[in-house]
Amino acid sequence: MSRELSIGVDHHEHAGCTVISVAGDIDHNSSALLGETIERLISEYRPRIVIDAQKITFCDSTGLRVLLRGARMTSEAGGWLRLARVSDILGRLLQITGLSAWFPVDADVAASLTQAAPRDLRLPD
Repeated sequence: MSRELSIGVDHHEHAGCTVISVAGDIDHNSSALLGETIERLISEYRPRIVIDAQKITFCDSTGLRVLLRGARMTSEAGGWLRLARVSDILGRLLQITGLSAWFPVDADVAASLTQAAPRDLRLPD
């Protein structure tokens, strides 16, 4: 039984990036929604994207292609794509396919936002 994909978009101006919260299955039928969201953000000059992946319940090869394409497109636009709170399902898929090296992964969204913050606004270690 497929779980319908839902996407939430939250702009974090202080960190200069956007968080996309993804829930459900990323598959052949739904991956276009995620791809269109990433493309729209890039066209709005928001190429620094964090995907909150905690609620992803399934991801197939088309979903992986969308994530890879998003990483390439954000990089070409001078930004990046990070993954936060990667679900066990997605984490295992990234490991099995050898794609985990393509994405910076953070334990949670707060860590991603810390990484995204301009260097002069970061707290000292």
